[in-house]
Parts: sequence; structure tokens; C-alpha cells
Amino acid sequence: MKNIISIFLFILIVAIYFAVDDILAYYIENFDSFDKNDLNKYIEILDLENTDHNIIYGSILVRKSKYEWFLPLKYYYLYSGIIKMKEVIKGNFDNLLFRYIRGKTLFEIKEFSFSKDIIINDFEYIRIRINNKINIKYKEVLYILYLLYSENNNPKQNELLNELKELR
Repeated sequence: MKNIISIFLFILIVAIYFAVDDILAYYIENFDSFDKNDLNKYIEILDLENTDHNIIYGSILVRKSKYEWFLPLKYYYLYSGIIKMKEVIKGNFDNLLFRYIRGKTLFEIKEFSFSKDIIINDFEYIRIRINNKINIKYKEVLYILYLLYSENNNPKQNELLNELKELR
């Protein structure tokens, strides 16, 4: 009986471990396809004791602010989400995946002046630190940086465009 319980607990722990990875991977993979209802459902399954889930939670709050018409609630979601993502990245400074999520989330609200600086900082950090430059997400990082730099006619835009062409 004890062996059965031990095996069951082991399987449960393994399932939970892999579910954590699956939640983060699923969120990143389907980032662009979530609507307001999907975001609300996603919040319900998050375990806020888990760092991976906290970065997703902060991202979802910011993204929910786009759908909110009541300004105090809109700014609450925006502020809370940004602070949550900032705390997570402060504790996991070198995690490129967390920086990617924050940068991509803030790119959706790039009309706020503060967001562009954060996106550029996160994506430039990824650009410097990434090992696998053939990754599709890396191309997206370069493209978003290119778009932000081209808005201000920054000379780095040509460098990024050339790097994108080389990766094709």
C-alpha cells in the first residue's frame, strides 16, 4: 500500500513539474491568439507561488488593461502587471524568457512612453545574451527592435535590418 501511494505521489509531482513548463510554453506559443476571455481563464489556473506563473500573471494584467474601459481599473491592471513583471525579472535578472514575455507584452502598449525604453532594454539584453540566433523568437526580437528604432530614425535600425537579412 505504501509503495502504491509513493508511486502515485511521484507521478503527481512529475505531472505538476511538467505542467509548469507546459503552462509557460503554451502561453508563449499562443501569446498573440489570446482574447479577453482566454486571459481570464488563464489567470484561474496560475499558481502565484511559482515564478513562471508570476511573469505570466503580470503579462496578463497588462494585456487585460487593453480591454478595460473604466480608467481606474485600466490603470490598476497596467500598473500592477508592470510591477509584477518588474519584481519577477529583478529576482531572475538573466532569464531571457521572462524578458521576452515582458518586452512582447509591453510592445502591445507601446503608445505609453515608458514601455518603449523597457522593451528596448529587454530586447537588447536578449540580443546580447542569446546563444541560438537562428531561433524564430530571436528574429521577432530583432524585428520589434527594428520597428522601435525606425520610429526615431536611430542608426541601429540598419544594423538590425542587416542582421535580420543574414538570418533568413
